[in-house]
Amino acid sequence: MSSTNTPFKAIIVGGGPVGLAAAHSLHLAGIDFLILERRPAIIEDKGASLIVHPHTLRVFDQFGILDDVLPHGTELNHHLSFTADGHVFAESNRYNLVRENHGHGPVAFHRAELIKTMYNGLPDQAKQKILTNKSLADITTTSDSVTATCADGSTYHGSILIGADGVNSKSRHLIRSLALQEDPTRSWDAENPYTATYQLLFGSFPSPAPAEAGQGYDIQSKNKAIMYFNGPERGWFFLYKRLPAPMSSRTIYTQQDVEDVASEFAEFPLTRTVKVKDVWPRMLGAGLTNLDEGIVKHWSFRRVVLVGDACHKMTTHLGLGFNNGIQDVVVLSNRLRKVVRAAAASGSGGPSAQELKGLFEEYQNMRMSSVCSLEGDVVKSGLETRMHAWHNVWYYLLSRWLSVLKVLEALFITYVMAPEFRKAQVLDYVPREERMKGKISWIYPMKSTAAKEDY
Repeated sequence: MSSTNTPFKAIIVGGGPVGLAAAHSLHLAGIDFLILERRPAIIEDKGASLIVHPHTLRVFDQFGILDDVLPHGTELNHHLSFTADGHVFAESNRYNLVRENHGHGPVAFHRAELIKTMYNGLPDQAKQKILTNKSLADITTTSDSVTATCADGSTYHGSILIGADGVNSKSRHLIRSLALQEDPTRSWDAENPYTATYQLLFGSFPSPAPAEAGQGYDIQSKNKAIMYFNGPERGWFFLYKRLPAPMSSRTIYTQQDVEDVASEFAEFPLTRTVKVKDVWPRMLGAGLTNLDEGIVKHWSFRRVVLVGDACHKMTTHLGLGFNNGIQDVVVLSNRLRKVVRAAAASGSGGPSAQELKGLFEEYQNMRMSSVCSLEGDVVKSGLETRMHAWHNVWYYLLSRWLSVLKVLEALFITYVMAPEFRKAQVLDYVPREERMKGKISWIYPMKSTAAKEDY
């Protein structure tokens, strides 16, 4: 693929929101790509909600989809904390503080609606590069190319492969096999690199009256907790249950398992007047999974690199997982564009295997460094989950009594969350006028549209 007659091309495995973000970023960078999605359609009405924070809204603006996306989301504006018996013990100002600091509050989206808008925001020529019913079966690499073989026998050739295929990543599994085939004695991540301490039942349902859109709720108890967000048409809940022991193996749950967990939460409140049992008969969709956590040690091998949940996973509390996947794509795309352009200018046609190895290592090192928020976000997300589920007496005291103090909440948002948010990067090759303006500046400002520079 380094031949001057062969243009640089990225194969993206996974057509979810992170894979679509990679498509937007590469298209804007002038880099050819192809998406292989195992599902029969990109847009399916499945899943629960995704929380999008203001630093990701900046990237959506660069994609040119911000004004199309926002009407489909609900900006969060108010939050209440309950005990399982319905007692309200805290009223939070967290969302308003985020808005004041960064110019916009967090926005809750139905996952399928966000995917639809991201897909529709791609130009027609980019949409034609998205293939469905393409389940990855194998990866082979040479010194100058990578080939993806799908379960239907079709093969696709590219310069690199980006694994955006989620927590149970086939891409991650295959590069592990390639690495150990090359050297069985080398140290590598386990087959199942993440550990789950909690089980998660997620789902959506028609918004119960009289719940107001933009409301967030958490319901806390010993070893069980709930997060609930309400939009104008849908509500989304996340029911957390502590597992008997931490586990790493993947578990496939049945519909009966779903019903059994739901029955355990039936009497838990979602709002002051609505309980889980009130919405369960009207569910629009639900799923049960283990809530994996962790960061893998190896994000790349040869011409394959991982992004999103394929290389790091955090609990759904704080809603930071998707936002970190977007940051992976941004950091990787910024570096990839520079290397590809330099190779083209030199006449080599594409970066060498050694150049890509260095680029992938630089990408991982940056994402794992204090320059980025990833490691801290994994820790903070897990901390919030354990606090709400009163994992032990210390988490109980912190969640039920200490964190509810208004002054401590303000200090946490301003001096813990805000410094991490402001680290977020944007595409350095897409000029835009900054729309997310708050009291706290961004470390990586948007390139101005008035700047005289070759983008």
